[in-house]
Amino acid sequence: MTAESFETIMRRNNTTLVAAQEGPTMMDAAISRPGKASCKYNKNAMLILAFFAMVCLCLLSNAGAAVAHQRRAIAPATAENATAPVKECHQNNPCGWAIYVPFTRRIDYFMKNTCICNPNLACLKTDDDLSVNAYVYRCKPRPVTTTEITPTTDI
Repeated sequence: MTAESFETIMRRNNTTLVAAQEGPTMMDAAISRPGKASCKYNKNAMLILAFFAMVCLCLLSNAGAAVAHQRRAIAPATAENATAPVKECHQNNPCGWAIYVPFTRRIDYFMKNTCICNPNLACLKTDDDLSVNAYVYRCKPRPVTTTEITPTTDI
């Protein structure tokens, strides 16, 4: 056996005494009381896991909603559509409506029907539809105006 000096033995004892006087470390606490120290870390881990799960759930739910939109098929305005036969308005079918403000009866806008009047007829105001606050226009014979009357002169 080798002889150690008194100072070496005292230094070794001193370091172990100092460590013992500082109190238990975090590692000692985890070993001596596993329920308390590990519980703190488990709660944090569970909160972080729950947060990431909620973020993923939100992202997935929004991604599915974006796919649900569909576009309507609207025919483009081409020359082929312009040559399609045009419907002609019948005598009792309105060719348009002048929508007005109820109390002032000031015309707000005019809404045309999908049909058009015969070239010999004009779209004229015929009556007032109070239920929809609109003047109704129908195809009627053109009124004779002074510019259309050609004077007849006998020479």
